[in-house]
Amino acid sequence: MKKNIKATSIVEALVIMLIVVMGIVGMYDIFSRSKALSVSTWNRIVAIQIAREWVEALTNIRNTNTLLFSADLENCWNTLNYDVNCISNTGTGTDIQNNTSFVVYKDIDNRWKLQEEISSWTGYRDSNYRNDFRVNFDWDGLYTQSWGTNFAPLFTREILINYEDTDGDMTPTSNDEKMNIASIVRWGDSSSSEPYEIRLDLLLSNWEGED
Repeated sequence: MKKNIKATSIVEALVIMLIVVMGIVGMYDIFSRSKALSVSTWNRIVAIQIAREWVEALTNIRNTNTLLFSADLENCWNTLNYDVNCISNTGTGTDIQNNTSFVVYKDIDNRWKLQEEISSWTGYRDSNYRNDFRVNFDWDGLYTQSWGTNFAPLFTREILINYEDTDGDMTPTSNDEKMNIASIVRWGDSSSSEPYEIRLDLLLSNWEGED
């Protein structure tokens, strides 16, 4: 009889230990999932901010062109990097070109400018894409593509510009009066094996050419 009581006590102890271990494992799993969700949510908020800022930068570029070249908006509303050769269309290739990817940066005069990059994206983890479109930290800890240091390369940002056919020739080109700006931010984190993507779109027009 005593042996049976001993055996029962050992079994009960093992069952209790198993329940405790399962509880600890379950709590750890919940904690890990919660932490991953928190990181993912924060990264999404940051990505939206990064994408929005560069949509605003493109609006600023269009507005600056409008102020600088108000006498010839037809040729200059979408000129690349404030090129004065747009006036009377005296230069070639001065427009922001159609179906082209860019990064946005600030020059030494603190003006927004575009730098064309070849988008050969075969996946977020493609090293060439990440190097061309990566987002850095500046000295104030803010995100930038102008300069700065990339301590933990996480976000990439690509500005993709496509024109809409407004002259009826069925071929969107920089001669048209509207461009669609897509600000695309991609990143990866521990919450998923696949990369995330945020895309914000904005339609910019030549104010002179607006109906």
